[in-house]
Amino acid sequence: MSQIRGSAAGLVEWSRRGPWRERMGELVEKHIRKACDLNDIDLFDLPEVIGEAAMTAMDCAFEDCCTRIWEDGSNLARDYLKRRGWKETAINRAYIEALRDSTMSLYEVSDVRPGESFLARDLVGGGDPICVTELTATKTLVAWDVIACRIVTVRGVVQMTAAVLAIDRDLAEEILGLLRRTQSRAPAMAARTFEAADPALRARLEAELASEGAVLNVAAATITTLWLNRAIRRAHAPLPQLANTDGEPLEFVALHYRLAPEATAEGIAAALARVPDLSDDGDGAHWTWLAPEKPSPKRRGRKSTDVPDTGRTVHGNLTLTAKTLEAQVNSEARCARLRSLLAPELAGLVREPLIERMTPEQAMAEAGPATSSPQAIPEGMDPEALRRLTHEILDRQYRMTLAEPVPMLGGKSPRQAVRSAKGRVAVASWLKGFEQHSARRPPGDPMRDYDFGWMWDELGIADLRS
Repeated sequence: MSQIRGSAAGLVEWSRRGPWRERMGELVEKHIRKACDLNDIDLFDLPEVIGEAAMTAMDCAFEDCCTRIWEDGSNLARDYLKRRGWKETAINRAYIEALRDSTMSLYEVSDVRPGESFLARDLVGGGDPICVTELTATKTLVAWDVIACRIVTVRGVVQMTAAVLAIDRDLAEEILGLLRRTQSRAPAMAARTFEAADPALRARLEAELASEGAVLNVAAATITTLWLNRAIRRAHAPLPQLANTDGEPLEFVALHYRLAPEATAEGIAAALARVPDLSDDGDGAHWTWLAPEKPSPKRRGRKSTDVPDTGRTVHGNLTLTAKTLEAQVNSEARCARLRSLLAPELAGLVREPLIERMTPEQAMAEAGPATSSPQAIPEGMDPEALRRLTHEILDRQYRMTLAEPVPMLGGKSPRQAVRSAKGRVAVASWLKGFEQHSARRPPGDPMRDYDFGWMWDELGIADLRS
Protein backbone atom coordinates (compact mmCIF):
# COMPACT_ATOMS: atom_id res chain seq x y z
CA MET A 1 0.00 0.00 0.00
CA SER A 2 0.97 3.63 -0.32
CA GLN A 3 3.97 4.74 1.72
CA ILE A 4 2.28 8.08 2.43
CA ARG A 5 -0.59 6.42 4.25
CA GLY A 6 -0.80 7.29 7.94
CA SER A 7 -0.53 4.54 10.52
CA ALA A 8 -3.63 3.26 12.30
CA ALA A 9 -1.73 1.00 14.73
CA GLY A 10 -2.84 3.01 17.77
CA LEU A 11 -6.44 2.95 16.55
CA VAL A 12 -6.27 -0.83 16.19
CA GLU A 13 -5.09 -1.16 19.79
CA TRP A 14 -7.86 1.16 20.95
CA SER A 15 -10.47 -1.04 19.24
CA ARG A 16 -9.52 -3.84 21.65
CA ARG A 17 -10.64 -1.83 24.69
CA GLY A 18 -13.89 -1.28 26.53
CA PRO A 19 -17.06 -1.29 24.43
CA TRP A 20 -15.14 -1.26 21.16
CA ARG A 21 -14.04 -4.87 21.48
CA GLU A 22 -17.67 -6.02 21.65
CA ARG A 23 -18.65 -3.72 18.80
CA MET A 24 -15.79 -5.01 16.67
CA GLY A 25 -17.11 -8.49 17.41
CA GLU A 26 -20.52 -7.45 16.09
CA LEU A 27 -19.01 -6.22 12.85
CA VAL A 28 -16.87 -9.32 12.42
CA GLU A 29 -20.13 -11.26 12.65
CA LYS A 30 -21.71 -9.02 9.99
CA HIS A 31 -18.77 -9.05 7.59
CA ILE A 32 -17.40 -12.56 8.01
CA ARG A 33 -19.62 -14.96 9.97
CA LYS A 34 -22.42 -15.22 7.39
CA ALA A 35 -20.08 -16.29 4.58
CA CYS A 36 -18.45 -18.84 6.88
CA ASP A 37 -21.83 -20.26 7.93
CA LEU A 38 -23.01 -20.45 4.32
CA ASN A 39 -19.97 -22.60 3.50
CA ASP A 40 -20.03 -24.62 6.73
CA ILE A 41 -16.63 -23.58 8.02
CA ASP A 42 -15.60 -22.23 11.41
CA LEU A 43 -14.63 -18.56 11.47
CA PHE A 44 -11.32 -19.43 13.15
CA ASP A 45 -10.49 -21.85 10.30
CA LEU A 46 -10.87 -19.13 7.67
CA PRO A 47 -7.11 -18.35 7.35
CA GLU A 48 -6.43 -22.01 6.55
CA VAL A 49 -9.07 -21.94 3.79
CA ILE A 50 -8.32 -18.65 2.01
CA GLY A 51 -4.94 -17.56 3.44
CA GLU A 52 -4.14 -13.85 3.66
CA ALA A 53 -7.56 -12.93 2.25
CA ALA A 54 -8.95 -13.64 5.73
CA MET A 55 -6.96 -10.70 7.10
CA THR A 56 -8.33 -8.49 4.30
CA ALA A 57 -11.87 -9.37 5.42
CA MET A 58 -10.91 -8.45 9.01
CA ASP A 59 -9.55 -5.11 7.72
CA CYS A 60 -12.95 -4.45 6.13
CA ALA A 61 -14.72 -5.08 9.44
CA PHE A 62 -12.25 -2.85 11.30
CA GLU A 63 -12.63 0.05 8.86
CA ASP A 64 -16.41 -0.28 9.05
CA CYS A 65 -16.14 0.02 12.83
CA CYS A 66 -14.04 3.19 12.42
CA THR A 67 -16.77 4.87 10.35
CA ARG A 68 -19.89 3.63 12.14
CA ILE A 69 -21.95 5.88 14.41
CA TRP A 70 -23.42 3.74 17.19
CA GLU A 71 -26.77 4.13 18.94
CA ASP A 72 -25.28 6.29 21.68
CA GLY A 73 -23.72 8.60 19.09
CA SER A 74 -20.17 7.34 19.69
CA ASN A 75 -17.59 6.55 17.03
CA LEU A 76 -14.37 4.56 17.41
CA ALA A 77 -12.09 6.91 15.43
CA ARG A 78 -13.52 10.04 17.06
CA ASP A 79 -13.21 8.51 20.54
CA TYR A 80 -9.60 7.52 19.91
CA LEU A 81 -8.62 10.95 18.59
CA LYS A 82 -10.28 12.63 21.56
CA ARG A 83 -8.47 10.47 24.13
CA ARG A 84 -5.21 9.53 22.43
CA GLY A 85 -4.93 11.82 19.41
CA TRP A 86 -2.27 13.88 21.12
CA LYS A 87 0.09 10.91 20.81
CA GLU A 88 -0.25 10.71 17.02
CA THR A 89 1.66 12.59 14.34
CA ALA A 90 -0.19 15.15 12.28
CA ILE A 91 -0.25 12.85 9.22
CA ASN A 92 -1.65 9.98 11.29
CA ARG A 93 -4.38 12.17 12.77
CA ALA A 94 -5.32 13.40 9.31
CA TYR A 95 -5.48 9.82 8.03
CA ILE A 96 -7.70 8.64 10.92
CA GLU A 97 -10.03 11.61 10.41
CA ALA A 98 -10.32 10.80 6.71
CA LEU A 99 -10.94 7.13 7.47
CA ARG A 100 -13.67 8.10 9.96
CA ASP A 101 -15.58 9.98 7.26
CA SER A 102 -15.06 7.45 4.45
CA THR A 103 -17.44 5.03 2.72
CA MET A 104 -16.64 1.83 0.85
CA SER A 105 -17.62 1.81 -2.82
CA LEU A 106 -16.86 -0.04 -6.03
CA TYR A 107 -14.28 1.52 -8.33
CA GLU A 108 -13.21 0.68 -11.86
CA VAL A 109 -9.48 1.06 -12.46
CA SER A 110 -7.86 2.63 -15.53
CA ASP A 111 -4.63 4.39 -16.60
CA VAL A 112 -2.46 2.35 -14.23
CA ARG A 113 1.03 3.78 -13.75
CA PRO A 114 3.02 1.16 -11.83
CA GLY A 115 4.60 2.52 -8.67
CA GLU A 116 2.79 5.84 -9.03
CA SER A 117 -0.98 6.06 -9.45
CA PHE A 118 -4.16 4.93 -11.17
CA LEU A 119 -7.53 6.40 -12.10
CA ALA A 120 -10.58 5.20 -10.17
CA ARG A 121 -14.14 5.66 -11.41
CA ASP A 122 -16.87 5.32 -8.76
CA LEU A 123 -19.34 2.76 -10.13
CA VAL A 124 -21.93 3.67 -7.50
CA GLY A 125 -21.71 7.43 -7.21
CA GLY A 126 -20.61 8.08 -10.80
CA GLY A 127 -18.67 11.18 -11.78
CA ASP A 128 -15.29 11.57 -13.44
CA PRO A 129 -12.41 9.21 -12.55
CA ILE A 130 -10.09 10.46 -9.82
CA CYS A 131 -6.32 10.00 -9.66
CA VAL A 132 -5.27 7.85 -6.70
CA THR A 133 -1.67 7.92 -5.49
CA GLU A 134 -0.58 4.33 -4.86
CA LEU A 135 2.83 2.63 -4.90
CA THR A 136 2.36 -1.08 -4.25
CA ALA A 137 -1.09 -1.99 -5.57
CA THR A 138 -0.35 -0.40 -8.96
CA LYS A 139 2.18 -3.17 -9.59
CA THR A 140 -0.63 -5.76 -9.72
CA LEU A 141 -3.62 -3.71 -10.92
CA VAL A 142 -4.47 -3.57 -14.63
CA ALA A 143 -6.95 -1.48 -16.59
CA TRP A 144 -10.62 -2.34 -15.96
CA ASP A 145 -10.00 -4.18 -12.69
CA VAL A 146 -12.82 -3.54 -10.22
CA ILE A 147 -11.98 -3.01 -6.55
CA ALA A 148 -14.04 -2.35 -3.44
CA CYS A 149 -12.27 0.09 -1.16
CA ARG A 150 -12.35 3.43 0.63
CA ILE A 151 -10.68 6.34 -1.13
CA VAL A 152 -9.73 9.26 1.09
CA THR A 153 -7.87 12.55 0.80
CA VAL A 154 -5.14 13.09 3.37
CA ARG A 155 -3.51 16.51 3.31
CA GLY A 156 -4.34 16.93 -0.35
CA VAL A 157 -3.19 13.44 -1.39
CA VAL A 158 -5.86 11.03 -2.70
CA GLN A 159 -5.18 7.47 -1.55
CA MET A 160 -6.77 4.17 -0.61
CA THR A 161 -7.18 2.89 2.93
CA ALA A 162 -5.86 -0.55 3.91
CA ALA A 163 -8.85 -2.78 3.08
CA VAL A 164 -9.02 -3.40 -0.68
CA LEU A 165 -11.05 -6.21 -2.28
CA ALA A 166 -10.49 -7.41 -5.86
CA ILE A 167 -13.96 -7.87 -7.34
CA ASP A 168 -14.72 -9.99 -10.42
CA ARG A 169 -16.70 -8.09 -13.03
CA ASP A 170 -19.73 -10.37 -12.76
CA LEU A 171 -19.72 -10.04 -8.97
CA ALA A 172 -19.48 -6.26 -9.36
CA GLU A 173 -22.64 -6.33 -11.49
CA GLU A 174 -24.37 -8.42 -8.83
CA ILE A 175 -23.38 -5.98 -6.08
CA LEU A 176 -24.39 -2.93 -8.12
CA GLY A 177 -27.77 -4.46 -8.87
CA LEU A 178 -28.31 -5.18 -5.18
CA LEU A 179 -27.38 -1.60 -4.23
CA ARG A 180 -29.73 -0.16 -6.87
CA ARG A 181 -32.63 -2.29 -5.64
CA THR A 182 -31.93 -1.30 -2.04
CA GLN A 183 -31.79 2.37 -2.94
CA SER A 184 -35.06 2.21 -4.91
CA ARG A 185 -36.88 0.58 -1.98
CA ALA A 186 -35.50 2.98 0.64
CA PRO A 187 -38.14 5.77 0.25
CA ALA A 188 -41.06 3.35 0.71
CA MET A 189 -39.40 1.78 3.75
CA ALA A 190 -38.74 5.24 5.22
CA ALA A 191 -42.33 6.32 4.63
CA ARG A 192 -43.62 3.34 6.62
CA THR A 193 -41.04 3.77 9.39
CA PHE A 194 -41.56 7.54 9.87
CA GLU A 195 -45.25 7.66 9.01
CA ALA A 196 -46.18 9.57 12.17
CA ALA A 197 -43.31 12.07 11.91
CA ASP A 198 -43.61 15.69 10.86
CA PRO A 199 -44.09 15.76 7.04
CA ALA A 200 -41.06 17.98 6.46
CA LEU A 201 -38.87 15.77 8.67
CA ARG A 202 -40.21 12.64 7.00
CA ALA A 203 -39.43 14.02 3.53
CA ARG A 204 -35.87 14.88 4.57
CA LEU A 205 -35.29 11.44 6.07
CA GLU A 206 -36.70 9.74 2.99
CA ALA A 207 -34.35 11.74 0.76
CA GLU A 208 -31.34 10.93 2.94
CA LEU A 209 -32.09 7.21 3.00
CA ALA A 210 -32.48 7.15 -0.79
CA SER A 211 -28.97 8.58 -1.39
CA GLU A 212 -25.98 6.52 -2.50
CA GLY A 213 -24.10 7.53 0.63
CA ALA A 214 -26.77 6.18 2.97
CA VAL A 215 -26.92 2.91 1.08
CA LEU A 216 -23.14 2.55 1.08
CA ASN A 217 -22.95 3.24 4.82
CA VAL A 218 -24.83 0.01 5.45
CA ALA A 219 -23.56 -1.90 2.41
CA ALA A 220 -19.92 -2.40 3.47
CA ALA A 221 -20.70 -5.64 5.32
CA THR A 222 -22.73 -6.94 2.37
CA ILE A 223 -19.87 -6.27 -0.06
CA THR A 224 -17.41 -8.10 2.20
CA THR A 225 -19.81 -11.04 2.66
CA LEU A 226 -20.38 -11.50 -1.08
CA TRP A 227 -16.65 -11.23 -1.84
CA LEU A 228 -15.74 -13.60 0.98
CA ASN A 229 -18.39 -16.14 -0.01
CA ARG A 230 -16.89 -16.32 -3.51
CA ALA A 231 -13.33 -16.58 -2.13
CA ILE A 232 -14.32 -19.50 0.11
CA ARG A 233 -16.19 -21.31 -2.65
CA ARG A 234 -13.25 -20.97 -5.01
CA ALA A 235 -10.91 -22.37 -2.38
CA HIS A 236 -13.25 -25.31 -1.79
CA ALA A 237 -14.12 -25.93 -5.44
CA PRO A 238 -12.57 -29.13 -6.79
CA LEU A 239 -10.66 -28.98 -10.02
CA PRO A 240 -12.82 -29.96 -13.00
CA GLN A 241 -12.44 -33.53 -14.15
CA LEU A 242 -9.85 -33.13 -16.88
CA ALA A 243 -9.70 -35.67 -19.70
CA ASN A 244 -7.88 -36.12 -22.99
CA THR A 245 -9.58 -36.46 -26.39
CA ASP A 246 -10.30 -40.14 -25.70
CA GLY A 247 -12.18 -39.23 -22.52
CA GLU A 248 -9.48 -40.73 -20.30
CA PRO A 249 -8.57 -39.02 -16.99
CA LEU A 250 -5.71 -36.61 -17.60
CA GLU A 251 -2.37 -37.60 -16.11
CA PHE A 252 1.07 -36.70 -17.41
CA VAL A 253 3.16 -39.86 -17.77
CA ALA A 254 6.82 -40.02 -18.82
CA LEU A 255 8.54 -43.30 -19.71
CA HIS A 256 12.34 -43.39 -19.46
CA TYR A 257 13.86 -46.37 -21.34
CA ARG A 258 17.58 -46.89 -20.77
CA LEU A 259 19.29 -48.17 -23.92
CA ALA A 260 20.92 -51.57 -23.86
CA PRO A 261 24.76 -51.51 -24.19
CA GLU A 262 24.65 -52.92 -27.71
CA ALA A 263 21.86 -50.62 -28.94
CA THR A 264 22.58 -47.94 -31.53
CA ALA A 265 20.63 -44.88 -32.63
CA GLU A 266 20.21 -46.43 -36.08
CA GLY A 267 18.82 -49.63 -34.58
CA ILE A 268 16.35 -47.75 -32.38
CA ALA A 269 15.20 -45.64 -35.35
CA ALA A 270 14.73 -48.74 -37.49
CA ALA A 271 12.67 -50.39 -34.72
CA LEU A 272 10.49 -47.32 -34.23
CA ALA A 273 9.84 -47.16 -37.98
CA ARG A 274 7.93 -50.45 -37.61
CA VAL A 275 5.63 -49.13 -34.86
CA PRO A 276 2.14 -48.28 -36.20
CA ASP A 277 1.09 -44.61 -36.15
CA LEU A 278 4.55 -43.43 -35.08
CA SER A 279 5.72 -40.55 -37.28
CA ASP A 280 9.40 -39.64 -37.63
CA ASP A 281 9.87 -35.89 -37.19
CA GLY A 282 12.77 -36.06 -39.63
CA ASP A 283 15.76 -35.45 -37.37
CA GLY A 284 16.36 -38.99 -36.18
CA ALA A 285 15.77 -37.97 -32.56
CA HIS A 286 12.05 -37.16 -32.29
CA TRP A 287 8.87 -39.09 -33.11
CA THR A 288 5.18 -38.24 -32.79
CA TRP A 289 2.65 -40.90 -31.82
CA LEU A 290 -0.61 -40.22 -33.63
CA ALA A 291 -4.15 -41.52 -33.22
CA PRO A 292 -5.00 -44.31 -35.68
CA GLU A 293 -6.09 -42.89 -39.01
CA LYS A 294 -9.84 -43.30 -39.52
CA PRO A 295 -10.79 -44.56 -42.98
CA SER A 296 -13.69 -42.78 -44.66
CA PRO A 297 -15.59 -44.03 -47.71
CA LYS A 298 -16.05 -40.44 -48.90
CA ARG A 299 -12.48 -39.41 -48.29
CA ARG A 300 -11.10 -37.33 -51.11
CA GLY A 301 -7.75 -38.10 -52.66
CA ARG A 302 -4.87 -36.27 -51.02
CA LYS A 303 -3.42 -33.48 -53.04
CA SER A 304 0.30 -33.17 -53.48
CA THR A 305 0.26 -30.01 -51.38
CA ASP A 306 -1.46 -31.68 -48.39
CA VAL A 307 0.60 -32.25 -45.26
CA PRO A 308 0.63 -35.93 -44.21
CA ASP A 309 -1.17 -36.72 -40.94
CA THR A 310 -2.96 -33.34 -40.90
CA GLY A 311 -5.94 -33.45 -38.55
CA ARG A 312 -4.84 -36.54 -36.62
CA THR A 313 -4.73 -36.28 -32.83
CA VAL A 314 -1.31 -36.42 -31.19
CA HIS A 315 -1.25 -39.14 -28.53
CA GLY A 316 2.36 -38.77 -27.42
CA ASN A 317 5.94 -37.81 -28.21
CA LEU A 318 9.23 -39.73 -28.14
CA THR A 319 12.78 -38.38 -27.86
CA LEU A 320 16.00 -40.34 -28.35
CA THR A 321 19.14 -39.25 -26.50
CA ALA A 322 22.58 -40.86 -26.25
CA LYS A 323 21.52 -43.06 -23.31
CA THR A 324 17.71 -43.05 -23.17
CA LEU A 325 14.51 -43.17 -25.16
CA GLU A 326 11.92 -41.00 -23.48
CA ALA A 327 8.18 -40.93 -24.18
CA GLN A 328 5.46 -38.58 -22.91
CA VAL A 329 1.72 -39.27 -22.93
CA ASN A 330 -1.21 -37.74 -21.07
CA SER A 331 -3.08 -40.69 -19.59
CA GLU A 332 -2.43 -44.01 -17.93
CA ALA A 333 -4.37 -45.78 -20.68
CA ARG A 334 -2.21 -44.25 -23.43
CA CYS A 335 0.88 -45.23 -21.47
CA ALA A 336 -0.25 -48.87 -21.46
CA ARG A 337 -1.10 -48.79 -25.19
CA LEU A 338 2.23 -47.23 -26.13
CA ARG A 339 4.19 -49.76 -24.06
CA SER A 340 2.37 -52.62 -25.79
CA LEU A 341 3.24 -51.13 -29.20
CA LEU A 342 6.90 -50.54 -28.36
CA ALA A 343 7.63 -53.78 -26.48
CA PRO A 344 7.89 -56.23 -29.44
CA GLU A 345 9.91 -53.81 -31.61
CA LEU A 346 12.34 -52.66 -28.93
CA ALA A 347 12.96 -56.07 -27.36
CA GLY A 348 16.66 -56.37 -26.52
CA LEU A 349 17.33 -52.73 -27.38
CA VAL A 350 16.03 -51.09 -24.18
CA ARG A 351 15.57 -51.93 -20.50
CA GLU A 352 12.23 -51.86 -18.66
CA PRO A 353 11.15 -48.23 -18.43
CA LEU A 354 11.21 -46.04 -15.35
CA ILE A 355 7.74 -44.47 -15.23
CA GLU A 356 7.17 -40.97 -13.85
CA ARG A 357 3.62 -39.70 -13.22
CA MET A 358 2.29 -36.22 -12.51
CA THR A 359 -1.32 -35.16 -11.87
CA PRO A 360 -2.71 -31.90 -13.29
CA GLU A 361 -2.72 -30.48 -9.75
CA GLN A 362 0.97 -31.27 -9.33
CA ALA A 363 1.78 -29.81 -12.73
CA MET A 364 -0.05 -26.57 -11.88
CA ALA A 365 1.75 -26.29 -8.54
CA GLU A 366 5.13 -26.89 -10.19
CA ALA A 367 4.44 -24.38 -12.97
CA GLY A 368 3.57 -21.62 -10.47
CA PRO A 369 1.60 -18.46 -11.34
CA ALA A 370 0.84 -17.91 -15.02
CA THR A 371 2.45 -14.49 -14.92
CA SER A 372 5.71 -15.61 -13.28
CA SER A 373 7.74 -15.76 -16.49
CA PRO A 374 7.60 -14.56 -20.08
CA GLN A 375 6.15 -16.79 -22.75
CA ALA A 376 8.78 -18.78 -24.63
CA ILE A 377 9.27 -17.70 -28.24
CA PRO A 378 9.54 -20.53 -30.78
CA GLU A 379 13.13 -21.16 -31.77
CA GLY A 380 14.20 -19.20 -34.80
CA MET A 381 11.17 -16.88 -34.77
CA ASP A 382 11.64 -13.14 -34.59
CA PRO A 383 9.64 -11.79 -31.59
CA GLU A 384 8.26 -8.89 -33.63
CA ALA A 385 7.19 -11.25 -36.43
CA LEU A 386 5.44 -13.47 -33.88
CA ARG A 387 3.71 -10.42 -32.42
CA ARG A 388 2.46 -9.27 -35.85
CA LEU A 389 1.23 -12.76 -36.74
CA THR A 390 -0.56 -13.13 -33.40
CA HIS A 391 -2.26 -9.75 -33.79
CA GLU A 392 -3.39 -10.61 -37.33
CA ILE A 393 -4.94 -13.84 -36.07
CA LEU A 394 -6.66 -11.99 -33.23
CA ASP A 395 -7.96 -9.36 -35.66
CA ARG A 396 -9.66 -12.07 -37.72
CA GLN A 397 -10.96 -13.92 -34.67
CA TYR A 398 -12.43 -10.85 -32.97
CA ARG A 399 -13.94 -9.52 -36.21
CA MET A 400 -15.92 -12.75 -36.54
CA THR A 401 -16.88 -12.56 -32.87
CA LEU A 402 -18.59 -9.19 -33.38
CA ALA A 403 -21.28 -10.92 -35.46
CA GLU A 404 -21.68 -14.04 -33.29
CA PRO A 405 -24.05 -14.57 -30.32
CA VAL A 406 -22.43 -13.91 -26.93
CA PRO A 407 -24.01 -15.45 -23.77
CA MET A 408 -22.92 -12.47 -21.66
CA LEU A 409 -24.96 -10.25 -24.01
CA GLY A 410 -28.13 -12.30 -23.67
CA GLY A 411 -27.42 -14.36 -26.77
CA LYS A 412 -27.11 -11.28 -28.99
CA SER A 413 -24.08 -10.46 -31.08
CA PRO A 414 -22.10 -7.34 -30.07
CA ARG A 415 -23.33 -5.61 -33.24
CA GLN A 416 -26.94 -6.29 -32.24
CA ALA A 417 -26.47 -5.46 -28.56
CA VAL A 418 -25.12 -1.94 -29.15
CA ARG A 419 -28.46 -0.90 -30.67
CA SER A 420 -29.84 -0.26 -27.17
CA ALA A 421 -28.51 1.89 -24.33
CA LYS A 422 -28.44 -1.07 -21.94
CA GLY A 423 -26.75 -3.21 -24.57
CA ARG A 424 -24.04 -0.59 -25.16
CA VAL A 425 -23.12 -0.71 -21.47
CA ALA A 426 -23.09 -4.53 -21.54
CA VAL A 427 -20.84 -4.60 -24.63
CA ALA A 428 -18.48 -2.09 -23.01
CA SER A 429 -18.18 -4.35 -19.96
CA TRP A 430 -17.60 -7.34 -22.29
CA LEU A 431 -14.77 -5.54 -24.09
CA LYS A 432 -13.23 -4.39 -20.82
CA GLY A 433 -13.07 -8.03 -19.76
CA PHE A 434 -11.03 -8.82 -22.90
CA GLU A 435 -8.64 -5.94 -22.24
CA GLN A 436 -8.32 -6.87 -18.57
CA HIS A 437 -7.47 -10.48 -19.46
CA SER A 438 -4.98 -9.38 -22.12
CA ALA A 439 -3.22 -7.02 -19.69
CA ARG A 440 -2.68 -9.92 -17.28
CA ARG A 441 -0.77 -12.00 -19.84
CA PRO A 442 2.88 -12.63 -18.91
CA PRO A 443 5.58 -10.20 -20.06
CA GLY A 444 6.73 -10.98 -23.58
CA ASP A 445 3.41 -12.57 -24.56
CA PRO A 446 2.42 -11.11 -27.97
CA MET A 447 -1.22 -10.95 -26.80
CA ARG A 448 -0.33 -8.63 -23.92
CA ASP A 449 -0.19 -5.42 -25.98
CA TYR A 450 -2.99 -6.21 -28.42
CA ASP A 451 -4.95 -3.01 -29.13
CA PHE A 452 -8.73 -3.49 -28.84
CA GLY A 453 -9.38 0.14 -29.79
CA TRP A 454 -10.68 -0.72 -33.27
CA MET A 455 -13.48 -2.83 -31.74
CA TRP A 456 -14.68 0.08 -29.60
CA ASP A 457 -14.63 2.35 -32.65
CA GLU A 458 -16.36 -0.13 -34.96
CA LEU A 459 -19.14 -0.76 -32.44
CA GLY A 460 -19.58 2.97 -31.87
CA ILE A 461 -18.99 2.89 -28.11
CA ALA A 462 -15.56 4.51 -27.83
CA ASP A 463 -17.15 7.09 -25.52
CA LEU A 464 -17.66 4.33 -22.91
CA ARG A 465 -13.96 3.41 -22.87
CA SER A 466 -13.12 5.55 -19.87
